[in-house]
Amino acid sequence: MTGTTPGPSDHTAATSDLSDEQRTAIFAAANAAKNRTPSLHAGRITVRPKVVVWSVAVILFLSIGGVLGERYFPTFSAKTPSTSLMKSTPFVSTTTTRTSLNSLPSLQAFMGLKFIGSATAKNISLTSQSMKHWSLAQEKGKVVVLAFYNAICNDICPVVGAEIKAAQRLTKDKSHVLFVVVNTDPQVTKVSSSSPALVIPGISHVPGVTLLSGSISQLNQVWRAYGVKITVGAMAGEVMHNDVLYFIGPAGKVEAYAVPFAKRSLSGTYSLNASSLHRFAQGMAETADSLLP
Repeated sequence: MTGTTPGPSDHTAATSDLSDEQRTAIFAAANAAKNRTPSLHAGRITVRPKVVVWSVAVILFLSIGGVLGERYFPTFSAKTPSTSLMKSTPFVSTTTTRTSLNSLPSLQAFMGLKFIGSATAKNISLTSQSMKHWSLAQEKGKVVVLAFYNAICNDICPVVGAEIKAAQRLTKDKSHVLFVVVNTDPQVTKVSSSSPALVIPGISHVPGVTLLSGSISQLNQVWRAYGVKITVGAMAGEVMHNDVLYFIGPAGKVEAYAVPFAKRSLSGTYSLNASSLHRFAQGMAETADSLLP
């Protein structure tokens, strides 16, 4: 499925019209299917007019959740990694490569890796798993590898989390490379050190790994700034999004981006063979290291 990338002014007015309380109510309405048991026992389901109104509101709100890429949901694609690429981001990309990366250009094609140049990274100001304020602006002088997946780890999280774990082990200067994950689940916005997003891929205690979240309003600003499109599905708890990985250099510039990928089973779980997972992690590590002075 493909789409177009709206301009920065699209949907701005609609976003500001909703308070956090209204957004919470909208997502609660989207999960109304959880409470159908009494009606089912009675042999019928009653749909109130108010639910219809909220449903329309959900559609309108979710249309502004992020900047649309030209491909939706690359993790749902059955295509090979080299063709399952996100073709547009909020940043202008270049075709340059880094000769210091040992495995390029073959690895660049495998990861969908593109170097952007000197685009300034939008600031991120959210709360970490340790309940501390975290700001991208405070991390100048370090490379930040920025990923996006759900706090409950029911999306590409197991794969990207495992890649982060391996990449952190492969980086040469661990004290100057940070791996940061922004929550993409508007229905579960609270995170902690025991969040599935950290526990399932085994990165709860990996140094330099931070899981971030915040209010829906705060998260939506980050999603939009970094081209992440969030869609709540018809089934309760179903949240989908496109996948992208950014490399932010020591000077606070978005230097490059790549496109994570995985296979989705019929049961909805995501996986990637060990060889591809290691290769992607190697590319993450090499790219991050190449950005250090």
